[in-house]
Amino acid sequence: MKGVILAAGFGSRLARHHSVKHKVLLPVAGRPIIDYTLEAFAKAGINNIAIITGHQGEYLERWVGNGSRYGLQVQFIFNPHYRLGHALSVYAARHFSKDEPIILSMADHMVSSDLLEPLLDVQGKDNALAVDFDFSLRQMEEGTRVLVEEHGSIVSIGKDLEHWNGIDAGVFRFSPDIFEAIDKELSLERKQYELSHAVTRLINEGSALQACDVSGSFWHDVDTWEDLKLAREALGYVT
Repeated sequence: MKGVILAAGFGSRLARHHSVKHKVLLPVAGRPIIDYTLEAFAKAGINNIAIITGHQGEYLERWVGNGSRYGLQVQFIFNPHYRLGHALSVYAARHFSKDEPIILSMADHMVSSDLLEPLLDVQGKDNALAVDFDFSLRQMEEGTRVLVEEHGSIVSIGKDLEHWNGIDAGVFRFSPDIFEAIDKELSLERKQYELSHAVTRLINEGSALQACDVSGSFWHDVDTWEDLKLAREALGYVT
């Protein structure tokens, strides 16, 4: 199984932090955010990783290198259209995937290996999303909401859902169908090509999107200074 980590955005809700040039290099308990995600992938046995870069990606490349110190093989793929949304960053990984399933994470989502492992058990061409049903108030306010039916299929996803029962924990298992869905989205005239649009298209066109219950697993989405503070507190380190 291959892994893809999206690290192309601006991190506009986090101001510059002294000499740190990339959002996911901000420290949590003395280590950059990206280290936690890379080490989780390595521990889960996902050793072949592509990191999709855009804004100030050279700083991230300099820190991570070839991934050998994490026990990984890491390559970097630059997305020149990173300003136009996450879907285009996912699309940049289509040749890396070589028609195989991928595990996709956002670089600013600190995750644990026990969150990744249920996604590795998904079979065939099914798509899946890590879903937390035991979320915090902060995750409820900031996270992407999902509605999961009794048999485990996700029927809708979005930040503004009125009816929902879980929170997107930021990690997907995608079959190559995701690239076809993004292809179709690119035929539309949009200002932004968000991943949620392509995922909604998958659902509407009949591709199953399973919910992998990761309730109780460690994860933190770091979008704001408050998120960064909470992540540091969760690891027993407060600055």
